[in-house]
Amino acid sequence: MDARGPHAPAPPRYWCLGPLEGQGPAAHWPVMREAACVAVEGRALGDLSGLEPTREGLKTLGSLLGRSGGLSPREGKVREQLFDFVLKLREDDRVLVMRGRRVLGVGRVEGLYFFEPASEFAHRHRVRWLSLEEFSLPGESPATERTLLRELDALESILAVEAHLERVRAPTPEARPRPSRGGARSHVLPALPGLAGRVQEGLERKGQLLLYGPPGTGKTFLAERTARELAAQAAFGRPFEALGPAQREAVLRGSDTEGPLVRVCCFHPSYGYEDFLEGYRPVADGPREGPPRFALRDGLFKRLCQEARRRPHLRFYLVIDEFNRGDVPRILGELLTVLEPGKRGREVLLPLSGAPFQVPENVYLLGTMNTADRSIALLDAALRRRFAFLELMPEPELLGEAEVEGIALGPWLRALNQRILAHVGRDGRNLQVGHAYLLERERPLADFPRFARVVQEELVPLLEEYCYEDWGALEKLLGDVLVDREARRVRHELFAPEHQAALREALSALGPP
Repeated sequence: MDARGPHAPAPPRYWCLGPLEGQGPAAHWPVMREAACVAVEGRALGDLSGLEPTREGLKTLGSLLGRSGGLSPREGKVREQLFDFVLKLREDDRVLVMRGRRVLGVGRVEGLYFFEPASEFAHRHRVRWLSLEEFSLPGESPATERTLLRELDALESILAVEAHLERVRAPTPEARPRPSRGGARSHVLPALPGLAGRVQEGLERKGQLLLYGPPGTGKTFLAERTARELAAQAAFGRPFEALGPAQREAVLRGSDTEGPLVRVCCFHPSYGYEDFLEGYRPVADGPREGPPRFALRDGLFKRLCQEARRRPHLRFYLVIDEFNRGDVPRILGELLTVLEPGKRGREVLLPLSGAPFQVPENVYLLGTMNTADRSIALLDAALRRRFAFLELMPEPELLGEAEVEGIALGPWLRALNQRILAHVGRDGRNLQVGHAYLLERERPLADFPRFARVVQEELVPLLEEYCYEDWGALEKLLGDVLVDREARRVRHELFAPEHQAALREALSALGPP
């Protein structure tokens, strides 16, 4: 009797999946990775699920190969190897996707063969990826690079695969598991540093987070950077900056058949439920005469959720800029019911189409709010309960020791914000000026003309709005050299190149004493 006992499951087998006709993983590894499957080309062969596991079945497959011209036999082995792919891969087997002697990914088979007619790589098995890190497989010879599928039986190679999987499974302090929302299976992502790590924590806990604070504090920059970093780590196991051009394209722009992992929209007063979830929209190809024709269309978020359900192994991020500029309760509608972590995956019926709708666990919302426009206190309690919040305030210290013409930018910004707090009323805290105004391409401004333009074209108009028609308050913020209180105007002539010395003196006087 088998030492495992009469009812013990058979141990998993290890298979190497290689290229076909020189394409192989170079062409369809992205398809396999994103669709959580191992796949073989040859759509022209049709559905092979009816093949019998007999010699007659093997002959039938040979006849199909000869007629389709889709897969040319190489050394007489393609027929047998494709036959094995369809009929011999069983649940819990390990499949190594190979490019030459490199392993691109290791998956555990989780289903029987199926046919996907929409793809050229139509012959598939579902897998759960155990590793998406590349590594070299020892003991492989160049001859093995030319096979479609072969069973791996060299003990040295199997031990190397298991050692690699053990290393990938063992979380380090830098790559520790994040709390799972609602008990869903989630990727182990590296813990991001600094503010990005706090955003990551909030998203893992709640599923959606709002960054709020005064203008110029880097809310949109942080939201987009964190979203693409988390999406890249979940999809490719590497930082965004380490990705190749095609992988970056998949994160930010998608492909002809699949949408991007990170999407951005902006709420505004005319943005509505029909843009976000579903609604009737005019049809462009309607008759030129007569009443316009309307059709029910899916909105941005509904399409995102549908795609996330098709690709559950990935993470999808929607960055909503200027969240508070839209009529948020109207835009979100019944989403408020199913956004909560414990209710992800629960279905609601959409009122227009009557179709069931759910928000998958692998969808994350990341919004930004400018508190100079609207305080978070004005958001209704139901909305606030479903979001995590992270406040971003001005950080003059991020400007370091940067100076322009003797003006230290950090202390200058700090002094300006202290005057705003003192003279702009009780909401002055939300009306401060962020450090991003004095940054260009993530670096502090380095010359006086650029600094002067930022002051004239961005800061002066902003402060004029804060002090609307209160020229006395504006004078206290910008000084009596720049502001003519009696004439109720800003002396813009000082920003002309010939007055640079006078302007430098006036701006220096606004810094710390």
